[in-house]
Amino acid sequence: MKAIDYNKSSINNLLENYDYQPDLTKKLDNLHDVPFTQSIINEIVLWKVNRYVFIDNEILENINKLKNLTQGEHRQAESVLETLLKKDKDIVRGVDLPMASTILRFRNPKVFQIIDRHAYRALYDEDFSLYKLKSIDQKVSTYFKYLDDIIDLCRKKNLEFQIIDRLLYEFDKKVNGRL
Repeated sequence: MKAIDYNKSSINNLLENYDYQPDLTKKLDNLHDVPFTQSIINEIVLWKVNRYVFIDNEILENINKLKNLTQGEHRQAESVLETLLKKDKDIVRGVDLPMASTILRFRNPKVFQIIDRHAYRALYDEDFSLYKLKSIDQKVSTYFKYLDDIIDLCRKKNLEFQIIDRLLYEFDKKVNGRL
């Protein structure tokens, strides 16, 4: 059916149901006199692909505290990781284990690395299925075991921990091929 053929009293009434990225939509709708920056363009792109992540200020503060951890202390971030993985739209939206690990990695690359399908397959020679990990506890323990194992790999192969996720990604693409 085409909109022109819609027999309801008003197509405008459909707007009552519009609930797409409400906070970001409101922000982007009010950019009238704001000069565009790369940051704003990034937000527009993220809005369009529905990948905008909302994290409240308290969680951001807790993430920032992780910058003082040292390698091997990743389990001290358990409560932060659990909060990132919760599906509470008022606290965190749009985050699962790969995105949470990416946030943590860029906050403190000496302690955290990105877990994704390529890096996981390079480390374990098996596919990483996020869908098999049903609970937050399973996701947290999988991630912490992954970090333990890449610390071990770095020691055994004399590799730099801060870039191991990138090395595993490239290794997997070259040796194991496409996903």
